[in-house]
Amino acid sequence: MSGVGAKTTDKGGPDMLGVLGPVEAAVRDGRYDEALRHLAAVPADAPLPAALAWRLGVLLHQRGRFDAAEACYQRAALDVADQHQASALADQAQVLAGWAATRWARGDQARARQLAEEAVRVAEQSGDDSAVAAAYVAQALAAFSDGDRAGNEYAYARALAAAERAGDFGQQLRIRCNIGSRLVEEGRYRPAVDELREAVRLGELLGHQTLLALALHNRAEAWLGLGELRRARSDADEALARWQRAGSPLAAFGLTLTARVHRVRGAVRQAMAAYQAALAMGEPDGNAQVLVEACAGLARISYADDPVAAGQYAERALCMPSAAGPTVAELAAGWVALCSGDPQAALRHAEQARSEAGRRRDAAGLAEAMELAALASYGANPEAASTRAVRRLLAGLVEAAAIWVELGNEFALATNALLQARLCGDQVAEEMAYERLTQIGVQEGAWQVAGPLAAIGPAPVPEVEVQTLGQFTVRLAGVPVPTGSWQSRKARDLLKMLVGQLGKPVAREALATALWPEARPEVALRRLSVLISTVRGVLDPDRRHPADRYLATDPATVRIDPAHVAVDALRFYEAARAAIAADGASTTKARPSGSPHPERAAVVEGAAVADREVRLVSRLEAVVARYTGDFCDDGEIVGGWVERPRAVLADLHREVIHRLARRCLQLGRTEVAIGWYLRLTVEDGYDEPAHLGLIGGLSAAGRHGEAGRRYQEYVTRMREMDIEPAPFPVAERGHPST
Repeated sequence: MSGVGAKTTDKGGPDMLGVLGPVEAAVRDGRYDEALRHLAAVPADAPLPAALAWRLGVLLHQRGRFDAAEACYQRAALDVADQHQASALADQAQVLAGWAATRWARGDQARARQLAEEAVRVAEQSGDDSAVAAAYVAQALAAFSDGDRAGNEYAYARALAAAERAGDFGQQLRIRCNIGSRLVEEGRYRPAVDELREAVRLGELLGHQTLLALALHNRAEAWLGLGELRRARSDADEALARWQRAGSPLAAFGLTLTARVHRVRGAVRQAMAAYQAALAMGEPDGNAQVLVEACAGLARISYADDPVAAGQYAERALCMPSAAGPTVAELAAGWVALCSGDPQAALRHAEQARSEAGRRRDAAGLAEAMELAALASYGANPEAASTRAVRRLLAGLVEAAAIWVELGNEFALATNALLQARLCGDQVAEEMAYERLTQIGVQEGAWQVAGPLAAIGPAPVPEVEVQTLGQFTVRLAGVPVPTGSWQSRKARDLLKMLVGQLGKPVAREALATALWPEARPEVALRRLSVLISTVRGVLDPDRRHPADRYLATDPATVRIDPAHVAVDALRFYEAARAAIAADGASTTKARPSGSPHPERAAVVEGAAVADREVRLVSRLEAVVARYTGDFCDDGEIVGGWVERPRAVLADLHREVIHRLARRCLQLGRTEVAIGWYLRLTVEDGYDEPAHLGLIGGLSAAGRHGEAGRRYQEYVTRMREMDIEPAPFPVAERGHPST
């Protein structure tokens, strides 16, 4: 037998027949645990009939006992008298294919490729479809290791066709599991879920516990790729439980995936325990896939508490061969380097990961490598980053986001949105992304795991924060300033007057006159200087900073410095204007695509447009939520200094609600739109656009009687102002109401 065991005409004599007979009978009857117990009684150096050897090898491989499986393949013996018969060739091909798969799992790509090529040659010669299926599965694994996706797809197509011709349902289940794994690797998560749903059904039908566990495991990876953390955890836990009940070393795979789900969620201690257990389980058999994943995960988890250990784990992951390539290890090493303060090393790892992921058509790995490269470039010299440089970095993040949109990974999309928002200084977008991560199930521990969140860190608490929308409050590093610290009410009034100018400087004379209208100008100006010092003392009680850090002054003017003082009114003003501009610029028209796959490009573009529309609505909602009350609505200060900014901010607030209601109506969120329009009409009974929007929304919802009554109310209101009412509006329909 070429390259496998020995050729023999010796059947082993009566004694060997007596020893092997129970093994063969147990395998034939499907009593696999019993077969393995009988195998333990066979001398370790005794040859095994090829037909028995490959069946035992497949059984042991599926249970994760790679050493024992390989020993069976090595002991396979072929009767010289039968070596040219079809059945003997089929057995020989099965042995070669199984051995190739075992070497592949151990990371020996060269030997796996050699054995797979020989298996295909012998299987084709045998004409046995089951053997052909097994041989092409081995060839598909070898192609996967080489990054040859076309060869991988071709081999799996040949394998599945042969398995279906043979009626070999076990092989079909194995192939579907592997195809699902390949789809996950390529980032085609939705097709992977569909493929693996069929694999799970087939596994349940056959009662094949180890392959059913593999199907559930691979589907969990697909759910994780989609950011469906709860579904991922459910499938991963079930797969792990099935492997553990079977006492299979393949439970190590389940542990690595469970650990990865915990890592993404930010459950650091649970992730650490699962990775360590996987590492301990994978080491005896030298399972390269498990060891690389576990070491890479431990590197990312360990960096916050033990940077030295993190570096050692990353180095170990990089040094080990892996059938899936070095992308996982390179990314782990890159994030550890960046989070540990070495952006140049992070850049090198990012380039390696980007190159390898691109070669292997690993879309998720490519997107993450692009994010690592962008943050590493920024981290290399953040203070020298010009506007052009930041735009270049943002372009890399935007390109990565487009990949995440195509993959449908909500977790990665929210993370990417947070990265973009932080680089742009867009606090509203950052808050939206943070909220989305929380909704997905991400915990605070995620900021301690070497990755994009840890690289940028949590949003800093403002040194000084002034709340003026509603109740007036000042916080220093998050702690409210007691009323008694102000020494006088005029100090608070001065700060409110400055904040009301929304970042613009105010003339000293104007402030002095407003605060002391009865005093002589020179006296009022001296009092203003004292009052400025008082406010500075409140904002910086320990005098840790230069006097102008929070209140910037010159001989003629005074202003709040928004670089160091977070003012809710100013942030709302800027966020509202930006949201209104974004709404005005938004379009639902798809851009022309030069993709060689126009249908897929159209689907992707449509998904991107829909995502932008939903994000715009979320942005408008976030801006509305920022308006927590009218400006300085506590009665402490009255007059134009408060009334003017109050009117400006209130008008902006209503404009944002108008746009939000209109967008909701266009997206088919009819009941939500009706709620916003009702709010507008209650607050201002003479708001004509709000009345017409409400009537249109009610009509779109099929509430025609109520729409008619609202129209009559609108007509009455308009005639009270001698305004000609508009005709009954035509319902503006979007998608079906939900």
